[in-house]
Amino acid sequence: MPPQPDRRALLALGAWTLGGWVLLAPRAMGADMLVNLAEPAPPPPPTEAAGDQVNAARDAARRMSVEVRLNGQGPFTFVVDTGANVSVIAAETAAAIGLPPAGQAQVHGIAGAEATSTVKVDRLSVGQVTSRRLRLPVLPIAALGVQGLLGVDVLKDRRVVMDFQDSRLEIGPSGYDFTPSITGRIGDADHDPDTVAVAARYRSGQLLIVDASVANIPVTAFLDSGSQNTVANLALRQRLLERQPELAATLANVELLSATGQTASGELCLLPGLRLGGVKMTGLSAVFADLHTFDIWGLKTKPAVLIGIDVLRHFNAVELDFGRRRVVFRAPTGWRRPR
Repeated sequence: MPPQPDRRALLALGAWTLGGWVLLAPRAMGADMLVNLAEPAPPPPPTEAAGDQVNAARDAARRMSVEVRLNGQGPFTFVVDTGANVSVIAAETAAAIGLPPAGQAQVHGIAGAEATSTVKVDRLSVGQVTSRRLRLPVLPIAALGVQGLLGVDVLKDRRVVMDFQDSRLEIGPSGYDFTPSITGRIGDADHDPDTVAVAARYRSGQLLIVDASVANIPVTAFLDSGSQNTVANLALRQRLLERQPELAATLANVELLSATGQTASGELCLLPGLRLGGVKMTGLSAVFADLHTFDIWGLKTKPAVLIGIDVLRHFNAVELDFGRRRVVFRAPTGWRRPR
């Protein structure tokens, strides 16, 4: 069988927080406020070291977190956020290590852009892999829920494996092959029956899956490991209700609150089915919302979905190879490919 999420558990998650936004049950705010940025990705910074594997943990929202060193200091806990085009640091962390200011920047939230301070980081290291000369937006730790977010400016042009089974992050150059002794390592997608490779392409620095659908409706799908829940745009809502009008009676109104304080209305629902290449999943929850994020990516009128950590954690591991432009899913043993 394909991965079958627990529907009741997903609905409980949906009533708490939503990735770059906080999903409020009627006027009761969740514990974590997360961030999601949509600025164009900067040029890839100079890097050091070929590749490394680092132990990972998870925060209260079940997002993958790793230890990061900034200018040799730390370690600090950063969430791996494939939905953030730039890495972010908590204001308290930046102040504690005396990072120099680097002016103002626009952070795109759910309803528009907000100005925030930035700081300069000469070296950001994940294990033995280092990125240099970064400019990081600064937000309060109460908004991030952790000391920082590890964004696409660090992951870009690399091969990144989020190994949920063994709680490990692998990061190295595109195509880099880590030691085969790693338990749960992603195998050869052409020969491993539990591994499925899906073609992807760039948009605004992100990898988007080109072969995805919801209830047989083609969608543009982004993998957003910084979002606790999955969110879909109103174009997909309209298409779904045209085909299945009875879904309207199951929608539940919710309010979204961004880390910058912006708010937006949304509707919690159960997706009829999600297919990512050769992987099909059912029983997933999502939120329909008209977010500024979809506008930034030019996806206001085309059905689109941001795939959150609630979906990604159903796999043993997920690989994003930014250089080769592909996403690889390692499904639990015994699953079946859809026809």
